[in-house]
Amino acid sequence: MRGNWLSSSVGGVVAMLVTVGAVMSACSAGGTASTDGAGAGRTTGNGSGANGSGGDGGGFIGVGAGPNSGPTGGACAATASKAEQVPLGMYLMIDKSGSMQGANWTAVTNALKTFVDQPEAAGIGVGLQYFPLDSGGVVCGAFCATDADCGPASCGPCEPPPIPGFPGICGGVGGSCDVAEYAKPAVVISTLPGIAPVIKNSLNNTSPTGGTPTSAALDGAITYTKQYMSANPNHVGVVVLATDGNPEACETNLSVINGIAKKGLDEPPSVKTFVIGVGNLAAALDGIAAAGGTGKAFLVDANSGAQDQFLQAMNAIRGAALSCAYLIPPPPENEELDFGAINVQYTPEGGMAEVIPQVSSPAGCPPDGMAWYYDNSVPPKQILLCPSTCDKISADTKGQVEVLVGCKTVIK
Repeated sequence: MRGNWLSSSVGGVVAMLVTVGAVMSACSAGGTASTDGAGAGRTTGNGSGANGSGGDGGGFIGVGAGPNSGPTGGACAATASKAEQVPLGMYLMIDKSGSMQGANWTAVTNALKTFVDQPEAAGIGVGLQYFPLDSGGVVCGAFCATDADCGPASCGPCEPPPIPGFPGICGGVGGSCDVAEYAKPAVVISTLPGIAPVIKNSLNNTSPTGGTPTSAALDGAITYTKQYMSANPNHVGVVVLATDGNPEACETNLSVINGIAKKGLDEPPSVKTFVIGVGNLAAALDGIAAAGGTGKAFLVDANSGAQDQFLQAMNAIRGAALSCAYLIPPPPENEELDFGAINVQYTPEGGMAEVIPQVSSPAGCPPDGMAWYYDNSVPPKQILLCPSTCDKISADTKGQVEVLVGCKTVIK
């Protein structure tokens, strides 16, 4: 018996629909599957298909001779179920340093208020925190005489070393270096539109001051987002770091900060870091975005149209995060799901279907090729597309993505 996969694309996000019933891929015993040899079609062993033509026999992709051999032929069955988009949670880490005062702060906060009120954003989760923060009852930037005055885990040391008759300043003017402080949200990730009034009220009651402790803020944001994902294993979580300045407090070495983003991406549950820079900060921020699995930072011109550009960046991030994560379909009734028998297939507009190979983790993602990976090894909950794959599929608004269950996973 053969069923049909139906795919549609709405607003650049692929929506996958299926016919009722099971899709059986009838295969003959033996034989070698091939991505471009003569033989059976892509989900059935008889007739013609996208990757092979003619022939009678079996194979997940096709049976016959060809340079790209694939899974061994034999009996295999694929079932079809409605693929659901993974619920999205966004944790916004917003720079409120002194340099954000005035037009920058107005542009960013107005853009965020518009974003959370958009009908198309309904259903996603959004949370919020700011940097810099004060910590431990100590006002970062306050006068001090010794390091003890600033608290061991709050603002860092008394800087510069006190000169007789002149006080130092707790942590310089940078703000708290305590990662745990930034992992405590001002607004917890909750679903729009219900959380929108809380977010807007928080923005209205926050004023820019202090420095730019980017390292602690990013580390805390990733920590909280991982906690959110652990509590919601069927959700995907991303960090959005928005700043108008280079790191100037706590850890300022860019390679170390990039390492924080990369660790967040590589260690499960995987968290991507998107970056929005208000002003020309490409040299510093592109590295964070690349290490966080999102390519390049979005740069907003602080002198022209900053509010509209920031809103456009937020919408682009929402679309990219939603379109690149899928729930794993449930197994057939009374059967256990074999995670080694799931494949992702992509058919570009006007093109031939291709099976996207799996890699073991984000670290295995190719810089240019196609691949996907599971969010966790045991047990997986989500199918995540590698950055280059996500970019390609997101740009193809009429392309089709299918999740096939029942035949051996193609490994890159």
